[in-house]
Amino acid sequence: MAGTDIGAARAEQPECRSARAAIPGYLDRRLDARHQRRFEAHIDRCAGCIRAFIDVRQVGWARRSASGARSWLN
Repeated sequence: MAGTDIGAARAEQPECRSARAAIPGYLDRRLDARHQRRFEAHIDRCAGCIRAFIDVRQVGWARRSASGARSWLN
């Protein structure tokens, strides 16, 4: 599998697609307890999905930071 992005390959798996679709709900605390545990268990063992989760978190932080800076300047 040389030269293949394993994270991208796993993203095609149904479990990974479900986990990545659940990221916004997880961050907004909208998942019920069962789905939250399932999501957390998946990202604990899937490097591609934890990377996707971290990327979404960082984008959110950057957006909040940028909007806070703009409102402070006005």
